[in-house]
Amino acid sequence: MEGAKALAVPLKPGQSLKVSQTGTGLLEWQAKSPDGLWFETVYRLPTLEVVKTTDRVMSEQLRKLLQNATGLSDSFLTNDKGWSVVTNLDFNPQYGFGSSSTLVYCVARWAGIDPFTLQWETFGGSGYDIACADAGKPIIYRVSEGKPEIRKVDFSPPFKENLFFVYLGHKQQTTGSIRDFRNNASYSKSDVGKISAITEEIVATKKLEDFEILLNRHEQIMSEILGLPTVKSLYFREHEGAVKSLGAWGGDFVLVTARQSLQEFKQQMKKLGFNIIYPFSDLVLSGK
Repeated sequence: MEGAKALAVPLKPGQSLKVSQTGTGLLEWQAKSPDGLWFETVYRLPTLEVVKTTDRVMSEQLRKLLQNATGLSDSFLTNDKGWSVVTNLDFNPQYGFGSSSTLVYCVARWAGIDPFTLQWETFGGSGYDIACADAGKPIIYRVSEGKPEIRKVDFSPPFKENLFFVYLGHKQQTTGSIRDFRNNASYSKSDVGKISAITEEIVATKKLEDFEILLNRHEQIMSEILGLPTVKSLYFREHEGAVKSLGAWGGDFVLVTARQSLQEFKQQMKKLGFNIIYPFSDLVLSGK
């Protein structure tokens, strides 16, 4: 959000959106995941008045997104013919894999508008996750003078079998984390430069030991900026490898380095209370 470079990796699981015209005068919305229907709402067109919903808060958030999209397009949802929309997530919506950002991207494509503008008007943030929604491989991302800068990079390190994503068990709300950062973070231009330099080194490094040093350095800098303890000091104090917060600090998944086999690592994590684990290559879309 402040111009530092970040390494962002698009994931293999994503989200799709299917739209059909109905003639009902309503916008009927169904959101599905691997476990089935997880959210449903109906709006009256063209006002987007909520007719019914399974989750009032989520329905209002979606309504705000759609209203912002209509504000950016002269033709989006301007008639009252009626639409049926079905979204399909390839992952559990609690995982923080980008259920909101991929939705923003899909709605922007449907409306024919810029997804970054829609994201910033609706949720704020840096926009890196919007960039990932359209990326076929890892990227280095930063915001420069209010505009996204995206550079595709090769990031499929020789030690990727030592990298695991571990779910902490509680989804972070991005908007709340952004607000906390704006209100509480203390940093300088020097800190922004240090983070950018670490990002470039992370992409280039070929040794696991060097990678771990860089992750630990990044965590320590962010810990001091945010005034919060590192996630390793909270949950993984006895683990020998590095532990890196991802996305909103301290929530969703963390990246963990380990030298054990997947089975041994899972057993170790289970003792710590963490049962959802993905090897790096199972999730990350590395591209060509």
